[in-house]
Amino acid sequence: MKDHPRKLRGTLWLAVAATLLVPSKGAARGRNRSEAGPSPDDSSQRQGRRRGERAPQMIRPIPSPCGRHVAEVIGGTVYIDGRRASRDVAGAFVVSPPTWRRDGDAVAWIERSRGQLRLVVMPALDASAEPMPWELPAVLSADRVFWAGPRRVVVGPGVLAPHAIASWEE
Repeated sequence: MKDHPRKLRGTLWLAVAATLLVPSKGAARGRNRSEAGPSPDDSSQRQGRRRGERAPQMIRPIPSPCGRHVAEVIGGTVYIDGRRASRDVAGAFVVSPPTWRRDGDAVAWIERSRGQLRLVVMPALDASAEPMPWELPAVLSADRVFWAGPRRVVVGPGVLAPHAIASWEE
């Protein structure tokens, strides 16, 4: 069965350095128990997870390099030219703001939704374009989205230091 030519297929290569993402047991627990302070079993020191209300996320408009398009984040939802870019936005939080491809005809960002980190790519901006999400295992605070070609996105602190690479064919 032939694939529809407009249907996009994606592949994700992960190049995750485990030493960067997972702390050693010693670092995670502290040097030793006596220096760590009160025991985790001490209920007076234990605090529950705070479930305070988070203010709606807003990122001011980001114009494309060509100046024809605008991406913005309102309430955790990414909008491209005033049109919602993603359908699954319940409780989404944009971790890395939208980054335009050099020609301004595609955009990508990292979001957290329902506890999952995802790289989301809009490979085209026409009305029929669908976002392409890829699940990411982790994102470091220094990680950003970089375009490394017309159909390749790099996630990491730099283009030459990838933690994840996404590429696709049309």
